[in-house]
Amino acid sequence: MNKQAISLVEVLVAVMLISVVIVSLLQIKENNLTLLDKLTVSSKLNSYISIIALKNDNKEGMIYLDQELYFKDDDIRKSLKDIKIEVKNEILSPLKFEVEKYKIQIDIKQTVLSIDDTFKKQFYTFTIVN
Repeated sequence: MNKQAISLVEVLVAVMLISVVIVSLLQIKENNLTLLDKLTVSSKLNSYISIIALKNDNKEGMIYLDQELYFKDDDIRKSLKDIKIEVKNEILSPLKFEVEKYKIQIDIKQTVLSIDDTFKKQFYTFTIVN
């Protein structure tokens, strides 16, 4: 028997396969956009914390970003106005070493910077004392 036409079942199977592939591609695109958005927000918050970490002069408590940085552009100042960074400093127990006639002490200070308890970074400062 010579078959010259496509049956309805074959068309339905082909449409079903194409629709599954399209839905999968749309889901992958949505996941990638969500991850890109999270990465962008995380990068921005990381930049804000890094700026304060570099400028921090043993301040503690809430630091408002618009008070630490000055920009002439009103849009940038408005976006920075809502950002507050909490700074907590803690002196950790020092490390003490004694090698022959030398005594070395390493003082450790931990600084925790956080934005709205959602994004946190820890920095450590080491001071070597004879």
